Amino acid sequence: MVIVGTGYEFGHNDDYQRTAHYVKNGTLIYDDVTGYELEKFIEGVRPNLVGSGIKEKYPVQKMGIPFRQMHSWDYSGPYHGYDGFAVFARDVDLAINNPVWDLFEAPWKGRPSRGRAMAPE
Repeated sequence: MVIVGTGYEFGHNDDYQRTAHYVKNGTLIYDDVTGYELEKFIEGVRPNLVGSGIKEKYPVQKMGIPFRQMHSWDYSGPYHGYDGFAVFARDVDLAINNPVWDLFEAPWKGRPSRGRAMAPE
């Protein structure tokens, strides 16, 4: 799994310093990202999975991207500790390999969905 972006809502300098040690060069570390900023980032990078909070869940899924809610763990979790990692791995697998993704095309791969313009190529 390659992390392409991560961030905080109320991060402090020490949070960003610690995070920088765990991600590769070029990973975007953002602070209090807006819905618009996150949508543009996702359209540009087109990740295979997004993990974030509840307010991002449905817009990301409407973009055709599998999503895991990281704060309240949806209906699963917790994800901390050794045992939590197995739960996280199972939930990621369920999100990415869900058959619903075969039922439609992401907006940038084909015709635009009703009411939504295609992302620029």
